[in-house]
Amino acid sequence: MKKFLLLILTLILTVNSGFAMSSLKMDKLIKSSGLTDTATLAVSVRSADSGNVIYQNNAKKLLHPASVLKIFTTYAALDTLGYDYEFKTQFYKFGDDLYIKLGADPMLNTIQLKSAFNELKAQGRTSFKNLYFDDSIIDKKEFSQGWMWDDDISPYTPKVSSYNLDGNVIAVSLSPSSNGMMSVNTKSKYPMSVISYIKSDSTIDNLDMSRYNWINPDVVEVYGMVNKTKSFNIPVSNMRKYFIYNVEQALDESKIQITNTAYASKLVPDNAELLTEISNPISKTIAPILQYSNNLMAETVYKVAASKKFEATGTDYLAGIMFNEFYKKHGIDTDGIIIKDGCGVSRNNLFYADWMTTALAKLYKMGGFEKFREYMAQAGDGTLYNRLYDLRGEAWLKTGSLSNISAISGYVKSEDGHTYAVAVLIQNFTQKQSEIKRLEDDIIQVIYGK
Repeated sequence: MKKFLLLILTLILTVNSGFAMSSLKMDKLIKSSGLTDTATLAVSVRSADSGNVIYQNNAKKLLHPASVLKIFTTYAALDTLGYDYEFKTQFYKFGDDLYIKLGADPMLNTIQLKSAFNELKAQGRTSFKNLYFDDSIIDKKEFSQGWMWDDDISPYTPKVSSYNLDGNVIAVSLSPSSNGMMSVNTKSKYPMSVISYIKSDSTIDNLDMSRYNWINPDVVEVYGMVNKTKSFNIPVSNMRKYFIYNVEQALDESKIQITNTAYASKLVPDNAELLTEISNPISKTIAPILQYSNNLMAETVYKVAASKKFEATGTDYLAGIMFNEFYKKHGIDTDGIIIKDGCGVSRNNLFYADWMTTALAKLYKMGGFEKFREYMAQAGDGTLYNRLYDLRGEAWLKTGSLSNISAISGYVKSEDGHTYAVAVLIQNFTQKQSEIKRLEDDIIQVIYGK
């Protein structure tokens, strides 16, 4: 009996000393980073199976979550929508009028739009008196509370609305011209002007854009020096205008006539006849959200889920209620955090690392969570394409980046076979993002056991 008790005590001491050694290594790594005096670095590690705390540093400090928020908003949205949800853009006839019921489909493109009108033509639908848009699925706030004004020109944060089309961006390419400048080309015929002040330079590769909405939102100025032909995206300024422009192009090509071109917004009548529809599965948005951090898809899924849950126009406010209800239902208190959008772009979001690992541990034990986890990025995927190569198959993580903010969160399966819920939040630093990302990777490696 004494030998048995001694063996148990030895095992306990061995496990505890292993955690202590990891904690000491983590403390040393954080201290040597040089961030503790000026920046804020928060780390929380829990056992995914038991939920027990393994390591914490500043884990109760409220910080910006950046895009790691997408893990938690997307999971809550999928709980409402389900993996079999279909975004639908539907075409109805009522009397002599055509109604397009928008589904805020973030995957909808102009090719699909043209195909739908060709289908109407094939049905013999050649003319309508009025064309109405039912845009009631989500609200008209194209930017969420706390988004920055200069996000307007960032291709990574396009506006979000019921009129989502072509990712809400216009593809543009640069090519050298004879005068040493770079010419701008685009396949889109949308009436937008791009003024290029870009020079060709063999050593410098820097590009910047400006748009002065208070002067003319359809004029974009591009500055910088680039060393090769390259492509980039310009966010659409007015999505309803862009959508209508492409609808008119599709009407012309299919030779369908609309008598009144006022194009008002109006709900589809209850007894309207469904003529055709465009459908795209939500399953195709999950990997782009979790691996590539697609903000348009994340914000749209979040608001559309609120629309379905409350049978009302989807808003960030209603989505926040959905979020809180989901996590409180599973025993996770949300009173101490602030959520203002579904993608993590808002500077008004405030979370703490301990909340994240608590939620991750709870999610880990939910039925069907394995399916969700497989959509998360591993080394070589998405935003982890050049990070943590030796941990592929051992870590499932979501990254986050804003100006002077960086984060990583998810799951790490350690050398000893244990799975840990992890959250690292870093903000108010002046170092390069690449340096902070290397520190995050070092933290993940310590958790793994290296």
